[in-house]
Amino acid sequence: MAPLPRVKCYFDVVCPNSWITVQALTSHSSLFERVDFEPVCDFKIGILHNAQIWNQRRQVHNSRLWKSKKVSEVPESVESEETLSEFGILQKIDERGKKLIGCERVEPPVEWRNTYKSAVSRGSVIPQLFLTSIRERYPDLYETAIHHLGNRLWNQRLPVHYGCHMSTVSRELGIPFKNAEDIVARLSSPENRSLLHKNCKEAVDFKLTEAPGLILTTDDGDTIKVDTINDIFDDSIMISKLSSISPTTRIEQKMSANRL
Repeated sequence: MAPLPRVKCYFDVVCPNSWITVQALTSHSSLFERVDFEPVCDFKIGILHNAQIWNQRRQVHNSRLWKSKKVSEVPESVESEETLSEFGILQKIDERGKKLIGCERVEPPVEWRNTYKSAVSRGSVIPQLFLTSIRERYPDLYETAIHHLGNRLWNQRLPVHYGCHMSTVSRELGIPFKNAEDIVARLSSPENRSLLHKNCKEAVDFKLTEAPGLILTTDDGDTIKVDTINDIFDDSIMISKLSSISPTTRIEQKMSANRL
């Protein structure tokens, strides 16, 4: 039998729920045709999500204004992320708003609250930019880098917030010193930031408000949003979701074959 649909996981390595999800998917990768890990930034997703809502409201307001005044054209105002931040309408993503998901297949990180609080207080996107860069320059090391970085932060509780930390991680991955330093020097390049922004924008387009996000892609190209990592291992939930776009019998056979 063919494996289950492809899974795309939008994850933030400094998010405990993302770390749990990454481990669960990796340890059960045989259940899926393919698993793609897309690095994102929780805070960036929050900004883009709020920006999207704000602009939708402005468009509705402008439409009503156009109808009431019967003007031929009303300039459309699109707010930037910086403007939204200045207005103070963005909620800060911190440890108070993070609730740990439970997953039978993965042990939660020890003292995750303290680790997450420390990570968020730094306000750094260096880890996410590092993984984005590794994926482009060393694709064969990408998943290894995800787990190495996650273990460093969540299990060893070592810092991952500055370039010097990423330089150490690069060398531990076996990347030559010169190349490692070049990666660190280019972490904040426009190209690298653009790739991270693109991933965050895709996540928001799938109606995600924070990491992790799980998107299934069927053989027919249909996409299905899965709420939590637990749902993806729940046969009844998955059959229900997949049956909405595929014949139920075929889905049940596929699920049964992959659970054995």
